[in-house]
Amino acid sequence: MKFELFQECQTATRDYYNRYWQMLKEVELADELGWDSYGMSEQHFTPVEYSSGCPEIFFTAVAMRTKKIRIRQGIVLLLKAVNHPLKIAERIGMMDIMSNGRMDLGTGRGNKLGMLKAFEVPLEETRQQWEEALEMIPKIWTEETFSWDGKFYHIPPTVVNPKPIQKPHPSLWTATTSPEMYELAGQKGIGVLCFDFTSPDKTAKNVEIYRKSIKTAKPVGSFVTNGVAILTMGLCAETTEYARRLAKEPMMAFISEAGRIYAELAATKVKSYQYMGKQLAEAAAHPEFEYLCDDATLVVGDPEECIKKLRLYQQAGADQVIIRMDGMPHQKQMDSIRLFAEHVFPALR
Repeated sequence: MKFELFQECQTATRDYYNRYWQMLKEVELADELGWDSYGMSEQHFTPVEYSSGCPEIFFTAVAMRTKKIRIRQGIVLLLKAVNHPLKIAERIGMMDIMSNGRMDLGTGRGNKLGMLKAFEVPLEETRQQWEEALEMIPKIWTEETFSWDGKFYHIPPTVVNPKPIQKPHPSLWTATTSPEMYELAGQKGIGVLCFDFTSPDKTAKNVEIYRKSIKTAKPVGSFVTNGVAILTMGLCAETTEYARRLAKEPMMAFISEAGRIYAELAATKVKSYQYMGKQLAEAAAHPEFEYLCDDATLVVGDPEECIKKLRLYQQAGADQVIIRMDGMPHQKQMDSIRLFAEHVFPALR
């Protein structure tokens, strides 16, 4: 099993300057200690909980300061008013060069009503826009001259450079939270970033849907990425009691904000967002931090406790676990990165 450090510049004080520089030190340490990958999502207009509107800029700094850790944009928004596929292909191509072939592309359509309204994205079109852009990007990377005539994009013959140095191209992933998206990702032959925000035994049911679907995949790219990366929030410390005390406030702040934005989209009655209402109802049944730790929705504790919880993710079908570690004191996160690498991961690899 592989492990990713995932961050979004969470800072209760809005001291983004210092938090970004702290994050660079944290990913440098993760690279040195053998974490497998580093990820950041594209999040707009949600101060405090998320401040990662331009992850590609941060990733370039990461690429210059690291040697081995893979870099996954998880996710870039495939929405016409936010990111044109030609620009995405160019950016990932250049970042793949600057990282010496360490880029992976995670995709999505957005989960915040405020962002979608600000960029004037029709809610009913987000799934279709994601699908069309996803079809385009690997072709842009692999065709010398690219052209396209679809519903949202009409592109004359165009030469797009630079190409990625990974051949045939970087792996493709998508954020998944509903059974429908797990099945669709499998059909398209791309990896899943499981952002269910629930216990691993519940995510396992969706993983089964994905594994079944991918057996008959018609990949959008040049190959099938058969991968399951499950998201959790984590912190490892010398004792479980101390880890929980450190993690409770920032993790619950994140969960509260996630609940708010899910509720906004569910309330729109747009069909493709109605699954969010079901997830909210399930989360509301057990909102307590201690319960979320006990059922392994959160991986917080001493090394033994973290191993026990991460084994549940392994049993749920995870090839990778994405550990969101953000919003807690910088030095405690540095300690946690080291404890995970030296005392937790060896028991699971």
